[in-house]
Amino acid sequence: MSKFPEETLEQENALSDSEIPAAADPQQETDSIQETAPVQEPDSVLGTEPEQDTESSQDSTPAQDAETPQDAEPVQDAELPQDTEPAQDAEPQDKFLAIKSALRSKESEQQQEEMRISVADKIQRMKEAKDNPDEQPYERSAQPVVESDAPADVPPEASERPRKTMKKKANSAKKAKKSRKTVKKRKRSGPDLFPKRGDSAFEVIRKCIFLMSCTVFMVCLFLIGKYYWENYQNAEVLKEFEKQYDPDRKEPERETEPKVEGFEYYGYLPSVEQLLEKNPEIIGFLSIPDSKVNYPVLQHKVPEDGNEYYLKRNYLLEHENAGSIFMDYRDYFDFVVDGRKQFENSDNLIIYGHNMHDYSMFGGLKRYINEANYYDEHPIIYLNSNYRKYQYKIFGMIIVDIEDETETKFDYWNTIDFGDEQQFYDYVNEIKRRTVRLTDVDVKYGDQLVTLSTCNSTFTEGRLVVFGRLLREGEDLMEGCTSQPNPNIKWPNSYYKWRKKTYNPDAEFIPYG
Repeated sequence: MSKFPEETLEQENALSDSEIPAAADPQQETDSIQETAPVQEPDSVLGTEPEQDTESSQDSTPAQDAETPQDAEPVQDAELPQDTEPAQDAEPQDKFLAIKSALRSKESEQQQEEMRISVADKIQRMKEAKDNPDEQPYERSAQPVVESDAPADVPPEASERPRKTMKKKANSAKKAKKSRKTVKKRKRSGPDLFPKRGDSAFEVIRKCIFLMSCTVFMVCLFLIGKYYWENYQNAEVLKEFEKQYDPDRKEPERETEPKVEGFEYYGYLPSVEQLLEKNPEIIGFLSIPDSKVNYPVLQHKVPEDGNEYYLKRNYLLEHENAGSIFMDYRDYFDFVVDGRKQFENSDNLIIYGHNMHDYSMFGGLKRYINEANYYDEHPIIYLNSNYRKYQYKIFGMIIVDIEDETETKFDYWNTIDFGDEQQFYDYVNEIKRRTVRLTDVDVKYGDQLVTLSTCNSTFTEGRLVVFGRLLREGEDLMEGCTSQPNPNIKWPNSYYKWRKKTYNPDAEFIPYG
């Protein structure tokens, strides 16, 4: 057997002189061992080969590794080197074995702690994978356990870090699981639109505003749909009327009442009688070629509600928001009884109709104001009574405020007949001052006028009015039907509330007559 080197013996003797407590710092003990030269331990002292001791320490349980050298019997029976004294060599060997056993015990405890953390992590991952099958599958932790031959003194803070990490992971997993459950619950219960208990004040206000906006949107959508649906229904009714109304249809001659001297006999135009069976208040038919203005004209000659009766009724007397085209109840237009005309036609035939957004009824009249070339393409109004056909040349288109009580007031609707020539020219020249476009159509005293009146949004009670005069006998239909912008329009005073006043009463003006 080999002997210990002298240097090693001196160091071990120094260790024997100092008292080493049982709970000595493993790092300091390791450092002291590393400073000494390697010692070859006799077989009799260690009892087993060094390699076998290492393997047994890795496979043994912590209880077996923690056994102290005092429980081992080979220390007393071991053969000591011949050159050393047994009493001096036994004590260093016991201390060396005690240090070695303490290091192994510490290392085993560390390995067990790491193994416990690793197992807990794997269990947690498996639970998460089971709860969330759609997410990434469970993966094994491939981090190897690093063994250290020289374990350090681990502080309490370092040993708590893995536990804190595990707690954080567990908490985050719980939150994610709760969030997923909430999402699934919302999917099952539908969108969260209504305020509920637990919502913040901001969330309640947000939901209320959203619900009110949705309500307003749905109401507006309903009203718009209802508006166009009613217009469509009214158009279908009027199409049926147009199919039946054909004043140019040739009919076989029939016997009429004998003509009375001094009276012109008025017989119905073709297809009129069958329409009068549906509504006897139909007095004619109005049209402007190549436009939507193509309607029957009605008249309710009752002073109490004559100009309101057909505001919400069609010619079949059914309720209709678009109403009908109707003549002022004060007018007379081919008023015939038993083939004889009872009254001369009024000087100014005033006809009313709604200004619809889809250009139906009198909605198309605004194109005379808004489009420069519209008049040149549509200068003629065709107005048939139940007995005769008439054509009118358009000579003016104006915008009026019917609530105007200032010097710009113009109550065009209250002039049915003209008392004299001066009154006639005052009326038509006022139209010429106010017209948006000037035409080359001349107007003379004695010309019968037609007035088409509808609403206009320029003012609260604004009216858009188009004027025409009757085609004279032998006159060319398109003569003078050209127009140009009026450079000096006389607007109502309410028009100048938000605009600069541009009308000059002293500017050059060429009147009619």
